[in-house]
Amino acid sequence: MKKLILSVAAVGTMSLSGFAQGITFSDFENAAGYGTAIAGAPNLTQDLNLELLYGTSAGNVTTPVVTLLLSSSATPANNVNVPLGQTFAGAGDISGAGGLIYDNTGSSYAVPAGSVFFEVLAWSGNFGSYAAAEASGQVGIFGGASAVFPGTSPAAPATPNDIDGVGVINLTQVPTTIVPEPSTLAMAGVGLASMLFFRRKNK
Repeated sequence: MKKLILSVAAVGTMSLSGFAQGITFSDFENAAGYGTAIAGAPNLTQDLNLELLYGTSAGNVTTPVVTLLLSSSATPANNVNVPLGQTFAGAGDISGAGGLIYDNTGSSYAVPAGSVFFEVLAWSGNFGSYAAAEASGQVGIFGGASAVFPGTSPAAPATPNDIDGVGVINLTQVPTTIVPEPSTLAMAGVGLASMLFFRRKNK
């Protein structure tokens, strides 16, 4: 099975003007010296659909912060304290920062202040969600999720925190519809015919 590896160690900070709060969905540094990797090799050009989720406990990280779609061209009217759950353009979300996650809208998102937990979903193709990509059964579509990691969302007027500790996202080919090989179908047919033959013979 093919495997892509997206290595994203978010350790940077991002400053926004105004009375912002919450977090930003970008990282600008990587202790390993590179960002996205495909099969272990640095990749600076492959953008992906990304979604950031948050929750107040590690076992309940289900609330969408923002979705960055390659098929979208939307941008927020105001990029400070952006309400949760919106979808914006994903073009340049990896290539735009040399292989690191980069939200081109430069937004801060209104994640409630306090200790929170995050998860990043990533997938290829023209699908509006990670679930849709998984359910597509389309060959050549890859998807994966980071481990759940902790963070802190400060209250206004503090500078929003960047996500930190995304770690590695392993992208694997999403489930596809399995079509039996002709030999498998032939064997099944022989077995069925034999069963019918002996059933009739025993009558």
